[in-house]
Amino acid sequence: MNEILKIKVKELKTKICSGQVKSVDTVKACFDRIKEADSKVKAFLKLNEKMSLKQAEESDNKIKVGAKCGLLEGVPIGIKDNIMVKGESMTSASKYLENYISPYDATVIEKLKDAGAIFVGRTNMDEFAMGGSTETSAYQKTANPWDIEHIPGGSSGGSAAAVASGMIPFALGSDTGGSIRQPAGFCGIVGYKPSYGLISRYGACALASSFDQIGTFSKNVTDSAFLTSVIAGKDYRDPVCEPKEWIDYTNDIDNPDTLKALKVGIPKQLFDYKTDSEISKYFNDAVSKLKFEGVEIAEVDVPAYKYVPALYKVIMCAEVSANIATFDGIRYGYRSLNGKNLNDEYAKSRGESLGYEVKKRILFGTYVLGSKNYHRCYHQAQKVRTLLINQITDAYKKCDFIFTPATLQMPVKFGEILPEECDIFLIAANLAGLPGITVPCSFTSTGMPMGVHFMGQRLFDANLFKVARSFEKISGFDISKYPSF
Repeated sequence: MNEILKIKVKELKTKICSGQVKSVDTVKACFDRIKEADSKVKAFLKLNEKMSLKQAEESDNKIKVGAKCGLLEGVPIGIKDNIMVKGESMTSASKYLENYISPYDATVIEKLKDAGAIFVGRTNMDEFAMGGSTETSAYQKTANPWDIEHIPGGSSGGSAAAVASGMIPFALGSDTGGSIRQPAGFCGIVGYKPSYGLISRYGACALASSFDQIGTFSKNVTDSAFLTSVIAGKDYRDPVCEPKEWIDYTNDIDNPDTLKALKVGIPKQLFDYKTDSEISKYFNDAVSKLKFEGVEIAEVDVPAYKYVPALYKVIMCAEVSANIATFDGIRYGYRSLNGKNLNDEYAKSRGESLGYEVKKRILFGTYVLGSKNYHRCYHQAQKVRTLLINQITDAYKKCDFIFTPATLQMPVKFGEILPEECDIFLIAANLAGLPGITVPCSFTSTGMPMGVHFMGQRLFDANLFKVARSFEKISGFDISKYPSF
């Protein structure tokens, strides 16, 4: 594996802009690694090698003549295939959007283009981000690079696997119920979901609008903070996007005093669920390391955690039903040639192009929104969601961050099913609109990585990065280690 790919992104950008490293060489190194690894991992749905090399040459020429460098000038990045890039296909890993060409750039893509980033390709995902393993993708299954018989997690499994295997320095994903942080934990990298409204969702294919957030994958916390500095900020096109000015999230990230006088809360409910024995062991080791650094550990009580799986299922599926209603086969996307009338054409267009998981969620969401079930199911779920948010808010009176394992189980083999409560502490961050970050913690006895998860208070993302970076330094996890192929 080329040593260029092991350089931290901020340092890589500096070396490219100073002429020490050429962007062309960096992009070539990415595609060499992709050719070496992706036949087994299957992280990418589409590659832009010719265009990427052309953009890299433009960046190198720009630097040669002394033009101003962007924040990510000449640095390669992967994009989850549910984020629009103007003039490119965006399938959301679905046959329905197989021939769809994005008519505009997502806000995050505009910002990345302005920063000089180079788009290597589109990463695989579960169809319309509905799934937790990439197995619902209409095109291929992505493998966990540490053991290709196991799932990488999902729905952003392609992005996670691409970064973990060293094909790209970092990538974008989307997180609706742990879809960034769960695969990051399974693949041994950093996965970050921002506070709701910190990063614009404009141009991302909606799954469940009150949950969705675009976030980042990287090998280390500093790279995630750096990428967030580029893509975060106000956007008038996303009505929930916070009107914040530009923030450098890497500022003071290595402060040696971050862990001093810090209070970290561990939910009492963590011990109510069956947790993999090795995850319990290494999580307890992580708690001990924090204590050794002077961190105060407090038990916090959030009784509504037990409702998280049901809340997520009801509200998410209801929003899926509403969002996917626009996919009728008339205005864009797959259109059946077998329809006998308008309603039949709607039904056949969806029936022939959408996968089982998507259909199942649409049907359940339509059911809970029906006139007989709305107040009993959807309205009641929203009230309990408010209860959960209030209880988490109260928990922060006793601590600064809530600390848990990233997942309660290790990744399973393809075809096996994870227990419903596996991602419960990740999903809670989406329900409450809070920032969360998964940081790799250790390798288990089987050689698979595992991660821990910090959840912060809303819009305190800068502090979250500082704490995650401080833990990264004491974790003992070797971030320079990559799977071999």
